[in-house]
Amino acid sequence: MAVEYVVEVQFEPVYELVSSIHTFICKKSNKKMDLGTSWSAEVAGKLSPELLSALEETELGNDWKLLNLLIYQCPVKDSVDTALEWLERLPVGEMYETLAEYVSVFPVQMDQFRSRMHFLLSEWNRQYFRGTSPEIIGKLRQHTEEQRLEADKRAVSDFVNRTTNGFYFLPGDGLRKLVLIPQFHFQPANIIYSFGPLTICHYAARISVADEEISPSMYRTLRSLGEKSRLKILQSLGGGRKTFTEIARQAGISKGIVHDHIFSLRCAGLLHAYIEGENVIAYSLRLEGIRRMNEQLFEYLQ
Repeated sequence: MAVEYVVEVQFEPVYELVSSIHTFICKKSNKKMDLGTSWSAEVAGKLSPELLSALEETELGNDWKLLNLLIYQCPVKDSVDTALEWLERLPVGEMYETLAEYVSVFPVQMDQFRSRMHFLLSEWNRQYFRGTSPEIIGKLRQHTEEQRLEADKRAVSDFVNRTTNGFYFLPGDGLRKLVLIPQFHFQPANIIYSFGPLTICHYAARISVADEEISPSMYRTLRSLGEKSRLKILQSLGGGRKTFTEIARQAGISKGIVHDHIFSLRCAGLLHAYIEGENVIAYSLRLEGIRRMNEQLFEYLQ
């Protein structure tokens, strides 16, 4: 598949700081995350009432999207503390200039936006993130270096497909640069932000810090096939791309149930997802995901 954009793999701890907050705030997805609802409940018990209240009032809307853009553009991301210090001291005028390259809609009160986001990030860092296992950051850094080496060996579309476990980013809306950021907390899902020529994708790095005999990715794939409807969806996609509406119509079940099936199959790496901007416009069968599942199962049984 021909592409017209460059791809860059980035990782700094501040990215995982933001991703971990996103995971906590996104309550509707907690049951689908590898960390589960127990993680959310455990973390909530450690947070101050003031921070909990601020998190409950925070929506994953445009302001949160702009925060992710600001963090990406931060010139000093070598540590969480330096990134937070930069955000705290960033003049409002420079903040407008920093964002204006990619967006035209800004928070109504930019100084209040900056103060609110700095409070969330700094207090979350102090009360939770600073105490997380260093192994998480270490594995994400190692994964990033491995992917950068892999990027030199493959065509752009093939590299992105393998790294994100099935994504194809279509060069619509003037896309010129795709930034891939591995993340741990929000696994197995992904977070995509489109800013016209720039797309930022926080993708599941498929890493684990627990000593598990059975590969989580293999187990997830096997579980995803435990529904007849999912098998029928995979079979129907063998003939080529289909939109979500076409899949739901052919499956003959509610869109909500189809959405859950698609999510499970996508996270298992069994589907290609074709993305324009922030929207998935079609899906197709990803045979390499089936092959990888067979290889992992065979290796385990041997």
